[in-house]
Amino acid sequence: MRSLRERLGVAIGVTAVLSVFLTGIVAIGLLRRYSESTARSDLAKVARAIAAEDPDTVGTTVTLPLIRRVLAINGDQAAIVTRNGAVLGNAASIVDGINLQPLIAGQEISGTTRTDAGNVVYVGVPISLPRRPAVTGVVLTRPVAAARGLLGPLVFRIAVAALIALAVAIAVAAVLAKRLTRPVHDVSEAAARISKGDLSQRVPISEDEELATLGIAFNDMASALAESQRREREFLASVSHELRTPITAIRGYAEAIEDGAVKDAAGHAEAVGVIRSEADRLEHMVQDVMDLARVGSAEFHLDVRQVDLTETLREAVAAHQNEAGDARVKLRADLPEQLVVESDPHRVRQVVSNLVQNALRVTGAGGAIRVAARAEGSAVVIEVSDTGPGIDPGDLPNVFERSYLWRASKGTRPVGTGLGLAIVRELVSALGGRVTVESEVGRGSTFRIVLPARAPEQTKHA
Repeated sequence: MRSLRERLGVAIGVTAVLSVFLTGIVAIGLLRRYSESTARSDLAKVARAIAAEDPDTVGTTVTLPLIRRVLAINGDQAAIVTRNGAVLGNAASIVDGINLQPLIAGQEISGTTRTDAGNVVYVGVPISLPRRPAVTGVVLTRPVAAARGLLGPLVFRIAVAALIALAVAIAVAAVLAKRLTRPVHDVSEAAARISKGDLSQRVPISEDEELATLGIAFNDMASALAESQRREREFLASVSHELRTPITAIRGYAEAIEDGAVKDAAGHAEAVGVIRSEADRLEHMVQDVMDLARVGSAEFHLDVRQVDLTETLREAVAAHQNEAGDARVKLRADLPEQLVVESDPHRVRQVVSNLVQNALRVTGAGGAIRVAARAEGSAVVIEVSDTGPGIDPGDLPNVFERSYLWRASKGTRPVGTGLGLAIVRELVSALGGRVTVESEVGRGSTFRIVLPARAPEQTKHA
């Protein structure tokens, strides 16, 4: 397979060869026409000069030899034309093939005619001789070969110049091909290194706009890949850490029961309760990971239908009332009597449930959580507000990234796996909506979901 540099060099070289070749052909054609035009102009000047000579001598045996000597310099020939169409002079055989009627009528004539010896340029000028009324005009001829006599050396010079230009063009083509393909080569090499795992690769930015755009896009892609890899590692670290806690607790109580360290019924009940609680926590974390992996995959499907959003949200709130009561947090719903939309009720319930769980985790005893919904034009708005500690303004742009709050807030506030908000964003996006957050440190947060009242076509078939 030939490289891009070779193909580009060949393309530029071939273009240069064709350009020089076509330019040469056009130039030679123009020079030929110019030489014939110049010959006609020269002949016309000579013919007019002859016509201006002594009228008593024109057409005599004295004048014709003189004309021949003057014209012999370029191989020209001359003839005198009479009113009855007779032709006198050494060009008579040539002039016989020319239409002389315009000349006899008093008009200048010029052109090119074909003879046995080749093409000939001719010019005819009327002559008015009072003493010789039979003489009408003079015709001068010049072989085209003679008219083009200077073209040979000129064409040779053009050919030499063309060869020099061609050599320069090929050299420039090679340099340009190397210069133009260098950034592409750099991108190719960097991409190969990235494919082997070296995400630190970057390419220099070219001075050419298009290639600079390519370089910038590649570097942005490489940075995004590196950032994605970093987040994946942090995600795995956070999940591994969170999984270790319930596994450690389950193993500890299981070993205690196995070793007989737990002897009474109350101890057994406590151990079983902890094992069950930690198993539920472990199941929840695994389910979060599976949900996050499933959204956007071929296995993910939506069950979009007409649904009363008010009823769906009431069910989601009711599912967490016991948990809210245990935490001494007031959980209430401010909902319209009916709010009919086209959506997937299960996924909407999952989104709201994740937000309520997140709010319960951070809202202290005596706090409040509010779930509200309203119609707004062709959309519906769902809000989940809490009176928790709020989110630092610097963290707001990243709260929906996987494990971001787990990294940013661990040790300073209660955190889960760090996947709940990421799942919320992915599910809301799959439903054709968007989710945002407003928060004030010390006063709480409000998560706002905007969903279309009528599901988009691509959502219906997801």
